[in-house]
Order: sequence, then structure tokens, then C-alpha cells
Amino acid sequence: MANKQLPTSTLGDYEGSLGGKYPFRLAINFQNDKAELTGIYYYLSQQKPIRLWGFRAQDGEIWLREMNPERPDTVAAGWGQGGKPIQSFAYFRLRPTPQGGLAGSWQAAKANRRLSAQLLPYQLKQPVQKAHVSEQTYFGEFTAPQFTVADMKVTQDLYWLFDIETLSEQGLELLEEEHRNHAGGSYQGYGGIDSRVTHNNQGLLSVALRDEYTAANVNSRFWSVVVDLRTGETLGPDEIDPAHKVAFLAACNAKLQQQIAAYLAPTAPDSEEQDSVDVAGLQAQHIGPDNPPDDMLIEDGQITFNHFVQYDDMSNFMRKIYDQQFRISFTYAEMTRFLKPTSPLRRLL
Repeated sequence: MANKQLPTSTLGDYEGSLGGKYPFRLAINFQNDKAELTGIYYYLSQQKPIRLWGFRAQDGEIWLREMNPERPDTVAAGWGQGGKPIQSFAYFRLRPTPQGGLAGSWQAAKANRRLSAQLLPYQLKQPVQKAHVSEQTYFGEFTAPQFTVADMKVTQDLYWLFDIETLSEQGLELLEEEHRNHAGGSYQGYGGIDSRVTHNNQGLLSVALRDEYTAANVNSRFWSVVVDLRTGETLGPDEIDPAHKVAFLAACNAKLQQQIAAYLAPTAPDSEEQDSVDVAGLQAQHIGPDNPPDDMLIEDGQITFNHFVQYDDMSNFMRKIYDQQFRISFTYAEMTRFLKPTSPLRRLL
């Protein structure tokens, strides 16, 4: 007999408790034609997102298990109806209720502990203002920031935006191998991610990120992620109104030229270290339609954009010196005339 399709009404957001004591929110956000399900949940006391995978049995019962963040593809052998009740992971067994909720049980990992689970449909009551900030550690070494909000869809979006594979651009197997190498005494390879929340209010989240890789030299990478916490969408220079883009680029270029002049001034620190190639290269920098700024960040009452310095014969050493050296800063008031009328960044004003 073919698996029945999960009723559309069961996909969605829920809020409830375990054993009447531990409040949590849960979302079932995807189903395929094999009745497999994915979702996410978090306890209100901890605010750490936990991925879920499962299925709907032929009799309509919903099974959802916690996924190991280090090994999400682990097969759950012997799990399900007729299987062993105690598994290496925690899991839910739920059924839809006449009230549109879910009811059943939660089974602890590696223990004979079971709690009742009662959930009702959950709806966001007011616009999101801030995200809860936490951190996930992988293989005892590498970390990635984690964020949750009251909107479960946005929480899911944030999970994937800041997933360690997304940020590091490396798979979990490679990261585990890097960890083994480091544990064996090697100092080379991937050094991990540093993150810093630079703004978390008005429904906007801004995070500055840095990672490094060590081979013959240490090479660092800097970038930022800005998110609208009310939609889960990332924000960047596209928030500039096309009608005002020429004026915005001109303002950016004017600020860049001021920075370069100050940097090359004889009284500036390290000015004596600039040779003729580097001076000429910096003086040739410009911002325009063919070379717009990128990497937007919100910090200290300003919105900043990065200008990436590039010129012929620039050494790798100078490339590192210039990285993030020339960020173009605008106060919120200055940005007003450049933003789209509907830009989420207008909440800052």
C-alpha cells in the first residue's frame, strides 16, 4: 500500500511542551512524494536550533528524529514502527489532533526516558526585533554562529545561511579530516571561523565573519552577512534605489578618495612603507558602475561597504594590508536618499 500524502495542514509551525514542563517550537517545513519530512525545533530555554528528519507512516503517525549536526546523513537503521524504542538520537512520535495540533511523545537518546508532547499551531504575534545568538561547535574545534527568532521559517533560513559548510565552503568530512590533522600536531590547513554580531535590532541582523587557511602563508578571508529577520532574506548593495545609484556611487568614490589621500599623507602611520608601485596603485582606485563597492555591514550607527583594492604588480603582502582597509561608511541619515522606498534598511532611520 502506498504511503498517504501528509495533509497540507500538518506542514507548518507549532508551539508546545514536553511533559508539560519544557516549552519548545517546532516546524515541519517540507515533504516529498515518499512521505519523508524535514523540520527544525528549539527549546525556548536554550534557543539552539535542532534539525529534524522523518517520515509519515502508513497509519498517519509522524516520526521525526534529531539529526547529528556533525553527521546529518547517518542512516537511522531499525528506527520506526516495530523498531527498537531506544536509539542513539532523540525522536518524536506524533499524530495530528482535531484542534489542528500534534500530540504524542518524545523519546530521549540512548535512554529509557519518554515525555508526552503536546503542540498547537503557532503564529507569530508581533514583528521580529532581535535574534537569539548562540554557537555550534563541530568536532570539538570549529565553530559557527547560530540564530533563532520567533518566526520558524526565518529560523530555518538562518540555520542554512550560517551553516558551517556554507560559511567554510568545505564539507563536514573535510572539516573532520582537518581536525584530525590538527589533533596530530599539524598547524596547517583550515583554521576555522570567527564571527562577530555587529547589529541585532529593528528586525535586522548584521554579522562580520573571518576565516583563515594556513599553507606556506596564512591567508584570511573577510566577509559580512546582513539579514532581514522578518523575511529571512539577505541584504546588500541591491538595497540602493536604481534611480539613485549614480549618486550613490559618486558619494562612495568621493569618500574613497578622501580615505586614500589620508592614508598616503606623509603624517599618516606607515606612510613611509608605501613604494611607488603601491602609491600609484592606490591613487588609481575608483568606485563607479564598473567597480561598485560590495560586502555591506551595519555597525556603530553606520552602514559600510567594502572597496576591494586591486592593481597590477600588487604583492600578496600588500593585498593583505589593504583587505578591509578601505570601507566606505555612511550614517543612517546619509543613506536615506539612496535607499529603495521599501528597503528594510529604512528601519534604521
